[in-house]
Amino acid sequence: MTTNVTTYSVREFKAKLSEILRNLDDGEEVIVTRRGKPCGRFTPIASNAEEKLPLSALRDLLPPMPDATYQDFLDAKKIWEPRMPPDDDAPPC
Repeated sequence: MTTNVTTYSVREFKAKLSEILRNLDDGEEVIVTRRGKPCGRFTPIASNAEEKLPLSALRDLLPPMPDATYQDFLDAKKIWEPRMPPDDDAPPC
């Protein structure tokens, strides 16, 4: 993956900040110069990092779980257990 690199003076950087941030979203790397010498580099955050949400955010996205009792679990187990293939290595319940 090739990244475009654009250089801005501090003055240009301040004047074009909104545009530069949009370009970072598109994958462009930005180098800021002061008196012609590089003084800072801005790089986009890797796209796979954007896909990782904190656990608390994931909890908010899920619908609430219904309240269930132990008896509800046993009833569901009776339904699904005959459909499960035998596991010879499993300890008896």
